[in-house]
Amino acid sequence: MSRMSRSERLRAPDVPDADTVAIPHADADAFMRAMQRRYACKKFHTGTALTEDEISYILECGRLSPSSFGLEHWHFTAVTDRKAIAALGAACFGQEAVSSAALVVIILVRTESAYGPDSAFVRERAERFPGGHPVFRADYSGYWEFLEREGRVLSWARSQSYIACANMMTGAAAAGIDSCAIEGYDETGVLETLRADPESWAVGIVTAFGRLDEEIRPKIRGSISELASRL
Repeated sequence: MSRMSRSERLRAPDVPDADTVAIPHADADAFMRAMQRRYACKKFHTGTALTEDEISYILECGRLSPSSFGLEHWHFTAVTDRKAIAALGAACFGQEAVSSAALVVIILVRTESAYGPDSAFVRERAERFPGGHPVFRADYSGYWEFLEREGRVLSWARSQSYIACANMMTGAAAAGIDSCAIEGYDETGVLETLRADPESWAVGIVTAFGRLDEEIRPKIRGSISELASRL
């Protein structure tokens, strides 16, 4: 059996290429190519480090990401130290995607106590917006009460980290850097490795970055007709 070319491996079955989609702008074409290129890399080349500029770029992709009410619930911890990465790999149940990565970014999110409408954190964030805390509070407090009543405050905070993670991975793909999002981890082990206070911080998601040391697997996706509908 002949091996697939790189372009063939990157092409998703049943999903049109960027060449066959009506792209309104050249930047959208570049974005679609990054989306098609990204896949979950399970093994990175341990001898290839990322440059400081590349690390800063990935973190900037996270920083510019949107978050609910603009609260930026997160803190990005970028780990390149090999001993720390090994410890994170153990805390992620021995996943090679973590232990072989050149960079591991842990997105921490603040725990529930940070999000009360009159908390110091919310007040500080609110003052950045027009009208300051009084205007922000009037808009925010009803939603926070809903989250608290439903017991969903922490899950809401964690979900914000996935937005930043996705943007960092797509941005990395645009720069020729591979990645893998990691949801399987022992939270206590990750927090201990980072020396983060569990009363103040929870793990949102762990993301590994580097240069691949494996064959790119085909992107498998359902068709638009299966996955999307219009009203």
